[in-house]
Amino acid sequence: MNLQSSINIDFKAFFKWWGKELAELTPESLRRLVAEDRPIILLVPEEQGFEVSILEHAGASEFRHRQWIGVNDKAVFAGLFAKFPELAKAECVLALKAEQGLSKLLTLPEAAAENLEQVVEFELDRYTPFTRDQVYFTVARLGKNEQGNVQALLVLAPRALLDEYCEQLAAWDASLARVVFQPLLQHDAELAASCNLLPERYRKPANRLALWTPWLLNGVLLILFLTALIVPVWREKAAVDFLKTQLKALEKETRFVEQKQQEINEMLNENKQLVDIRQDTPEILDILSELTHLFKDDSWVTNLQYSEKHLQIQGQSPSASAYIGILEASPIFSNVSFVSPLTQDKNTGLERFQISMDVHSRQQAEAAANSDTNKPDTNKP
Repeated sequence: MNLQSSINIDFKAFFKWWGKELAELTPESLRRLVAEDRPIILLVPEEQGFEVSILEHAGASEFRHRQWIGVNDKAVFAGLFAKFPELAKAECVLALKAEQGLSKLLTLPEAAAENLEQVVEFELDRYTPFTRDQVYFTVARLGKNEQGNVQALLVLAPRALLDEYCEQLAAWDASLARVVFQPLLQHDAELAASCNLLPERYRKPANRLALWTPWLLNGVLLILFLTALIVPVWREKAAVDFLKTQLKALEKETRFVEQKQQEINEMLNENKQLVDIRQDTPEILDILSELTHLFKDDSWVTNLQYSEKHLQIQGQSPSASAYIGILEASPIFSNVSFVSPLTQDKNTGLERFQISMDVHSRQQAEAAANSDTNKPDTNKP
């Protein structure tokens, strides 16, 4: 593929195709409301008259009624409306025979696509044996061939002949909707309908609703298409925004909970430290109870100082040196030693002592005892 090649899009043909497809997708009730299928009165010029055929609608293939009516038989034509009341909404279509018109396939340069009708009108005498003053003509674009040239269908009819037919039908009060070429009508009804040869002065004012209906339907379809694209995105965005709001609220609550949890953990740690300190600190009552239990009745303590798990006692005893071993054997005392040399009291004859020792809590003493019990005896063979 050549990246420098231009891409030409026929938007008119595209929207025409899109409108047709959209009409096919439109509910039948809506189509009938917007563009009701009306009966067709098909008039084919004959000698000194017209062959009049009635069709149920534009796409019908069978005639409901057919008869020849002379040029001067206006009453006969009017009688059809009395016989078929539904013809009050009918469209009158004049169908020219093959010998009454001409159709020709043209191949034109791509540059002529934008002003197709003006180009054909300017060179009409080159494409046909007529000048533009002699005929009524219309051009329908068909597409492009393999070489990229525009293909178009030229349909024309002699101006004098068509004016005569239109005047005759105007005398019947028949309001023509379009003039088509019968051979083309038999081949492609839709293409024939687009090649309308009816002169402008005989055309009725266009039905604005019918003209705007395809554009309105296209606009509705475009709105629905954009809505189908935008609404899910908008909903997703709204859901994301809602989740973000919820997430922010949860983050705020999470930070609050984490802060409280941290405070609780700090309080638990402080309490644990206090409990540990409390458990490690010996009770004064335990110390006094232990000393009372260890000292005999002939010995007594006169002074006691306790600070930070360290105890000093002063007193008198007949044999103060024996209390070093007694106190050391206690589970709550350790590192027992004399602070000063022993002296003898002259009044009582007893030895004065000053002993220092470390003090342990009952829990520490029990834990140490259990640890010593669980140790293996290495002295056993």
